[in-house]
Amino acid sequence: MVIRTPLQRRTFLLASGAIALVGCESASQDPSSELRVGIASAPDSLNPAQGQFAAAALLFKQLYTPLTNYGADGGLAPGIAESWHLSEDGLHWTFSLRENLQWSDGAPITAHDVVSTVQQMLDPNSLYADAGDFFLLSNAEAVLNGTKPIDQIGVHAIDTHTVKFSFVQPLGVFAELMREFYPAPGHILDNPESKWPLPPDFVGSGPYLLTKATQQEIALVRNPLAPDPPHIGNVYVSVVEEAATRTRMVRAGDLDLVEDPPANQITDLKARDGIALSGWDAPRLVYLKINHQHSILSDQRVRRALNLAVDHSFIADQLFEDAAQAAYGILPWAAPGLTKYSHRVETAKELLAKAGLADGFQISMLHSGGLRERIGVVLAENWKQIGVTCNLQGTDGQGLYAFIEAGEFDLAMASFDRGLKRENWRLIEPFASNGFAANLNWTNAAYDAAVASARAEGDALQRDWFAAEAADLLHDDAAIIPLVFERKFWLSSPNIGGFSDQVPPDQWRFLNWK
Repeated sequence: MVIRTPLQRRTFLLASGAIALVGCESASQDPSSELRVGIASAPDSLNPAQGQFAAAALLFKQLYTPLTNYGADGGLAPGIAESWHLSEDGLHWTFSLRENLQWSDGAPITAHDVVSTVQQMLDPNSLYADAGDFFLLSNAEAVLNGTKPIDQIGVHAIDTHTVKFSFVQPLGVFAELMREFYPAPGHILDNPESKWPLPPDFVGSGPYLLTKATQQEIALVRNPLAPDPPHIGNVYVSVVEEAATRTRMVRAGDLDLVEDPPANQITDLKARDGIALSGWDAPRLVYLKINHQHSILSDQRVRRALNLAVDHSFIADQLFEDAAQAAYGILPWAAPGLTKYSHRVETAKELLAKAGLADGFQISMLHSGGLRERIGVVLAENWKQIGVTCNLQGTDGQGLYAFIEAGEFDLAMASFDRGLKRENWRLIEPFASNGFAANLNWTNAAYDAAVASARAEGDALQRDWFAAEAADLLHDDAAIIPLVFERKFWLSSPNIGGFSDQVPPDQWRFLNWK
């Protein structure tokens, strides 16, 4: 029943055999405690500095402990660090590490591991994928340009348990960013013969240890030296690409926990005995990218008209049933403005008339098929009411984003999933000029300034004000057309407990057997 997934973007950096780690044999001999998990795709790497796929991020949470962590309520919690402090000028963050922490091989975890991990990520000779916000460290640009040595980067071990980061500009959100930063074992990385993170050289700091990794199967056992030990001893992960197949395997008792059951089966699954369906509001935005260089769509009035004529509630309720909520902005609490859909349609007609398009026009929309095509059909019907003809063009996911990157589109249905990054400032980031979703030929200096202010601000409440300001700017300019926020679902055996109301069961250290 395991489905082979094709290699993607980067070579999958995992070993192909099952190799037990020294000292873990006793844990692997307790089959009654094994949790069997089904995921949709394989990780592209198990090195936290290289992996970019969602599956990699999921495994990182099990194998490594970040500098700060996600708590059971989704908030900020201790990781390797037990406390942190921001200087008054906002340019320096100091982290105090928990004492007596050990890597899985017994070596101590120290501030030097944190420093060496950052240095390797910013080494101009490294192949690491993205150093992210570490580019804002003092001297980072000079190091990357080769004009200063690597040890001049603004991260230093004050002592064995204290590390200090220094930045060229304030970064008030840094402690939250560190929930995705996983220090690596410096004593292992210094060994040129090591094949880390592959078995048998795997060394970690998380709740589980890696004992087997292939394109189809990943085996984990409890890490007895973990800062936060898990309740369940062993985890066996199967890569099962088809959502319907994952669902059948849970119902048959072949898997205990799977992610993302089919959206069109949510209502039915809720009513079935012998399984448990759990859902969480998640920042998984489905929206339409608008090519702002299009001769007609460059007019704000036209963009607003298209947005107003979308029947968001119908799409969320009829196509997604219980699996999504209507999205009227990039923040989940955004309101529709005009509450009656008929009023929205009339206002849209008025805007097109003012734009000289009372007789309508034609546009095309790219989509990636399946449910996205069904959404496109509804949108085309919505826009007929205001005289707009929309031609749907299907392609696969890679083709869709190739057209977007080339600027060869009118409208394109896209989505992004921020995972556990649910703070408001996280949702506005993608559409800033340097954001990963900023490929729609739209820029707004005031929007960029609001995003920058949110990231620099150390006070969480003030960050929300900046995020709301940015969201208003995006909405007023109709830069995108939000459609729905998809919910995150996991399907499980009813014997599994430990779920949080705020966080999906993707942190397996919290799970237990009832």
